[in-house]
Amino acid sequence: MIDKLKCVTPALITPLKSNKELDMDGMKRLIKYIQGNGLSNLFVLGYAGECLSFGRERRKEVIKTARDAATPGTLLIAGVMDNSTELIAGHIKDAYECGADIVLSTPANFLHLTQDELKRMFTDLADSSKLPIIIYNCPENQHYIEPAVMSELSKHPQIIALKETSNIDKIQRMMFGIEANEDFILLSGEEFVYYPALSVGVEGFIMGGPGNMMPRLCKAVFDHYRDGDYLSAKEGYMRMIAFLYELYFSLPYSSLMPQIKAVLEIKGICSRQMADPMKSVTDEHMKEIESLMKKHGIEKE
Repeated sequence: MIDKLKCVTPALITPLKSNKELDMDGMKRLIKYIQGNGLSNLFVLGYAGECLSFGRERRKEVIKTARDAATPGTLLIAGVMDNSTELIAGHIKDAYECGADIVLSTPANFLHLTQDELKRMFTDLADSSKLPIIIYNCPENQHYIEPAVMSELSKHPQIIALKETSNIDKIQRMMFGIEANEDFILLSGEEFVYYPALSVGVEGFIMGGPGNMMPRLCKAVFDHYRDGDYLSAKEGYMRMIAFLYELYFSLPYSSLMPQIKAVLEIKGICSRQMADPMKSVTDEHMKEIESLMKKHGIEKE
């Protein structure tokens, strides 16, 4: 399972219809598009998948749909984030029953927790979980598990990875802080340090925006670097982030997810509809995004 994480795993958005119901046909088209462009693993119900907008039954439906739509043998990761150990444990049970292979969670976010409490939380979850766990140090979450605590947690047989979505300095500090362990892997979730993370030895990535919008380019950068063609890897990475800088930061949206869904609507995969209360991209901004895609060659990806 660790070897299967040594790749780029896309963090899927969750397609919605105009009436805010789940768009499972859109989910199937998205999975076909992503896997048809070379990415094999799937991760549903992460922050890009608006996980915290959905109740238990909707989350189960997403996992089941992804499992049914994925190619045989797909490694399926399910996000189980929530605001207490009990709630997260319930989502882990659901993910197991719906066919997930691995679960991923941030710390509970509402309460202020100490490092000892964070350690106890993930130890308790791992002790009871039937599925391996990926811990997520996420910039949107108020908690950050420090390297010393993460090193202890990495020794638990059910805790197999950390997704570290942060700058290259924090990634390096975490790499230094975790003892070598062949049954544990450090993953990066920050597209703006994709190439730098490869250069310091990160072997696996979970990509939100790029994994949905340009899976073929994500895989090409990874493959070029792995094969020693560092120049081609760098060129692909620079083209990717040039587009992302304009897409994410030139439009007035409070997060990155509306723009990602807008790109997918332009590609004919699913609607731009966001879960309430988040705002979907306007028709005027859709025209700007389409122009950006043409400028950077993303519409052909």
